[in-house]
Amino acid sequence: MKYQALAILATLLLPVDAPAQWYSGQHDSGSYAVELVVHGSPLATYHHYGHDYVEGRYGDRYAIRIHNRTWRRVEAIVSVDGRDAIDGRSSSLSKRGYVVPPYSYIDVDGFRLNNYEVAAFRFTSVPDSYTARMGTAWKVGIVGVAFFPERVRRPRPPLVRRRGAPGDWYTADEERAMGGASRESAKAAPYSHHNLGTQFGERRASPVSETSFTRENWSRPEARLSLRYDDRQGLCNLGIGAFCYPTYPPPPPPPPYYPPPRDYAQPPPGWEHFSPWY
Repeated sequence: MKYQALAILATLLLPVDAPAQWYSGQHDSGSYAVELVVHGSPLATYHHYGHDYVEGRYGDRYAIRIHNRTWRRVEAIVSVDGRDAIDGRSSSLSKRGYVVPPYSYIDVDGFRLNNYEVAAFRFTSVPDSYTARMGTAWKVGIVGVAFFPERVRRPRPPLVRRRGAPGDWYTADEERAMGGASRESAKAAPYSHHNLGTQFGERRASPVSETSFTRENWSRPEARLSLRYDDRQGLCNLGIGAFCYPTYPPPPPPPPYYPPPRDYAQPPPGWEHFSPWY
């Protein structure tokens, strides 16, 4: 099921200077996932030193597939090379996002031009990338998505007793709550060490509608996922062995071919004494 809608109500109430760091290094948290899709198929993902990578190919058009495996709607704030996928400016958690229905996914296929069209995502050289043309080339190579679940009313779960602490009560939801702070990753590879960026491509039809949405937590996303991308040589330079092939010198040229002497009919004795027929 593919569905897209802009969430605007919740985000307009956020502070404009909310931080935009949501790169956890992983592309799948179990409840949510992010994939890059080319020709309808997700690109293979490679884990390397705490980050997930995919191989992009120059000129390929791609879409960002955002999965919501939970029972409620979520708002997904999408960042491409440090640029917000809706307004094209520097990414921030205070920006508008896409609403993903429960147990479903959406494809975000470009920088939004209006409610009906986008400028397609295409792999391109770093100097030709949208972020480089807008003056932030050092952010190239990362797709990030922050997930904000919707605030909904539901009955309070029953209390259960915490083991080993008589009289200490907590809810079943609290027991399942995630602990620890999300990890933050470094910035994208420097301009000179990266080969691929994302182009502000051709105009494509991609209609959306607007809807109201209230976040459960105004400033902290429940999950922060990301995928990094580069071409084959760039991923090899990072040390991902799957993209490094040994190089061998070209084989020597084959020796010259001399055909064996051909056997012909031997003339009979005295044949040379006869005159030719012509």
